[in-house]
Amino acid sequence: MSPYIVIISTGSELTAGRSVDTNSGWISNQLFELGWKVKKFVTLPDDPNLIFSELQSLQNLSKEIPVLVIMTGGLGPTEDDYTLETVLKLTGKTSYSVEKAKLRLVKIYEARGKEYKDILPNVFRQTFVPEGCKTLDNSVGIAVGFIENIGENSYLVCMPGVPSEMTEMFKRRLVPELKKLYPRENLLQKTKWLWNIGESLFQNDFIEPNRNEFFKDAEWGVTANRGYIKCIFQSTNEELLTTIISRLERQYPKIISDDVFQFVHEQLLKEKYTISVVESCTGGLLGKKLTEQAGSSAYFMGGFLTYSNKLKSKLLEIPIETIETYGAVSDEIARVMVDGLCQKTGTDYGISITGIAGPLGGSDTKPVGTVFIGIKDPIGKTIVHHYVFPGNRESIRENASNTALFLIYQSLKGKDV
Repeated sequence: MSPYIVIISTGSELTAGRSVDTNSGWISNQLFELGWKVKKFVTLPDDPNLIFSELQSLQNLSKEIPVLVIMTGGLGPTEDDYTLETVLKLTGKTSYSVEKAKLRLVKIYEARGKEYKDILPNVFRQTFVPEGCKTLDNSVGIAVGFIENIGENSYLVCMPGVPSEMTEMFKRRLVPELKKLYPRENLLQKTKWLWNIGESLFQNDFIEPNRNEFFKDAEWGVTANRGYIKCIFQSTNEELLTTIISRLERQYPKIISDDVFQFVHEQLLKEKYTISVVESCTGGLLGKKLTEQAGSSAYFMGGFLTYSNKLKSKLLEIPIETIETYGAVSDEIARVMVDGLCQKTGTDYGISITGIAGPLGGSDTKPVGTVFIGIKDPIGKTIVHHYVFPGNRESIRENASNTALFLIYQSLKGKDV
């Protein structure tokens, strides 16, 4: 039986509006991909009485049905970190210090030039967990996460609120434990990405017309990202999932993909291709994305950040007159940028991005969001793509760099780009 799942985020900065809770949505999406649906989110301030009351009500619910509570925040060293204290009150347990975490904390302080004796006692609070719990190691920070039994087939998971610590702990430590606690032996899943299409249009064009045929016996979900949506389908019927994916590929042949980031990385390594980039409006984002995985130095040779016309001309040998004639944001300039890039770097692939990220700089003919992406492939063919991306500056830059990766994916797949 699937558990009744509740995600609790604690922190007065969240309830005061000073920070935005990104943890809950991220965890919910991860759980959906594993085959579980979250019933509700709860956000609480750093108030031990409110936290205790919420946990106690969920513990009472566990007498009727299996409950899984995933709580983030409140495991730090300061006086307003109440998670451990509240869990001990709920369970009637005592706590102990995890030796591995304690040693890690001491090493960090010693590396900063501090003596062991100088470490304030309250800093060690991060290393304490309830007696008899299942610990979750923190490979990014100090605070130890843990899983506490709160009823029959019911559990409370406590993790740090810092996103980088929480996501690493969730993926590496918690997921294997959840699969043991709540196995989903018969559930199958398939995932595809669709590019430059919104959730609403996808639902209207694909889900609704096929609801009776496909989605009585299959679950679906969509995660929106900058430039693409991730479409997830789950069922115990493998043949049905195969049919859904086939229909999806026929309906969206030019904008469908698998995990672009993983595929590009693996295929560039496999084919032993090299790649370089020249970026204007994205300011290095594409280079960052291409180098996020270990081993990327085998294919990523480097590139240029050419915001000014002067550097476009000097580094890529583009005549200033050409830039002035067509404008820095144009098909022609994206083309000569990528050609100049490959002449300088000698890489198999070259990518150029030039655009208007805003909020200023747009015009009637080239509004904010206008982006040109040039791609030069290993046979020397150059193609330039024109987009007008929606959103603010950050969104436009993310859209452009993600879409550039999709174009590389298409080329590596041997599809027309």
